[in-house]
Amino acid sequence: MNLANSRATLGLTTKATPTSTAVNGSVQIGDNPQTITFPDANVGYSVRAFFAAGSPTFNLALTTGATTGSTAFVTGVAQVETATAAGTATGSGDITVTVTSAGMTGSPLAVTVPILITDTAATWATKVRTALAANATIAARFTISGATTAIILTRKPGQVLTDGVNTVNLYVANDSTLNIAIAAGTTGITAAPTSANTTAGTVTSGVHIHDGDAKDFEGVTIPTCVPNAVLFANGGTTALEIDGGGTLANLDIEGGSSILFAGGNVLTGETALTIVGSSTFLTVTVLAQA
Repeated sequence: MNLANSRATLGLTTKATPTSTAVNGSVQIGDNPQTITFPDANVGYSVRAFFAAGSPTFNLALTTGATTGSTAFVTGVAQVETATAAGTATGSGDITVTVTSAGMTGSPLAVTVPILITDTAATWATKVRTALAANATIAARFTISGATTAIILTRKPGQVLTDGVNTVNLYVANDSTLNIAIAAGTTGITAAPTSANTTAGTVTSGVHIHDGDAKDFEGVTIPTCVPNAVLFANGGTTALEIDGGGTLANLDIEGGSSILFAGGNVLTGETALTIVGSSTFLTVTVLAQA
């Protein structure tokens, strides 16, 4: 690679304004940022990994940028449940729609939906969808959709990881208790105590890795190199544990960044790292010399 101005900048500073009488100006707290240059660095690359729940692991070869031994990534599937409205109302009144879902606050949660005489199944199904979407507890867990007589709940991801460009949805496991029950009351519609399990949910698992193909941004294979500096930037609040085969062991980074240097310090002898995370993402940037 043709690199220039390879460097790391370290330091924390802030300005404090005195509040005492007749005291003016400001005071700097902290040393000026320290800049460490790497004039011989001729390799630079970044790898980003999104970790699903359950503390999956992947291995990064610092000398090539390759990822090996990664836990296979499973995208996951959102669970979908469908109730079907049937019957035209022969009287005005309330129907009760009860949503059951394991772990949902208040489950089973009953929602009252007023309908009118002569409302067709498609008409009162629209009213049910509107009422379910207006319930904060249900709407926080499900996307409510459907057309004509279909009343559809789609389970939202348990968490969404995004770096501003890439997004990974962390779907949860299938909920076998999920159900939409429709009680007719005195309206004359057709009761439907059991809904259909349209799509089973599949939990997202493993590690989703970007740019872990041992190539630079131009698609050129990264040459074998010795790391000069490595920046770990944790994009979440869950701690990441980073282990190495040399002197580095059990570096925890929680919701922040850390820079490690080669040559007489903790990265000496490191050629590969094992990184474990859960429901978070990490960017590893490496400056090295071939």
